[in-house]
Amino acid sequence: MSEAVAALVGAIVGSGIVVVREWLASSADSRKRAKYLAVRVVITLDRFVDQCAVVSLDDGYLEGNRDEATATTEAPSPISFPDDVDWRSIDHQLAYDLLSLDNKLHDAQQAINAAADYASPPDYDAYYETRRYRYALLGLEAARLARILRDTHDLPRRTFGEWNPESKLEETRKEIEAEREKDKALSSELL
Repeated sequence: MSEAVAALVGAIVGSGIVVVREWLASSADSRKRAKYLAVRVVITLDRFVDQCAVVSLDDGYLEGNRDEATATTEAPSPISFPDDVDWRSIDHQLAYDLLSLDNKLHDAQQAINAAADYASPPDYDAYYETRRYRYALLGLEAARLARILRDTHDLPRRTFGEWNPESKLEETRKEIEAEREKDKALSSELL
């Protein structure tokens, strides 16, 4: 009977070792896929952040024409994440936030188009304010998500020289929100 018990214990231990080894291998593979996704997606997000920063600075007069405002920058392209990544390898909420960024871009464009319908020449203030603000918010969100990916997957922080798109986005956001608060206070005083 002791041989049977020893055989049973040996089988259980052997099976347990195989299960643990497979789990460890699967876990290591999942971490590799997640890090690869992070590298690929961070590069895409950084490019998008840069594009948003440029648009957030465009008040229609960047090229010195003061007669009538004209957009001097193109809107960022739709976000095209790489197809060769495994979205299931990262936190589900983070994957959702990343994948829904393109929907936020679409919503921003709808708001910008609506503002364009009501903006009037020569400055088209409502259009440019909405455009600058919405792209500043999108760029800040993309930068936040890129930071999370970098921190979670041990990637180096983004470094900036003289051009820091994140600070430009934050400056634009603060500037427009301060202007809106000032307008709101002025409206309250008039009523």
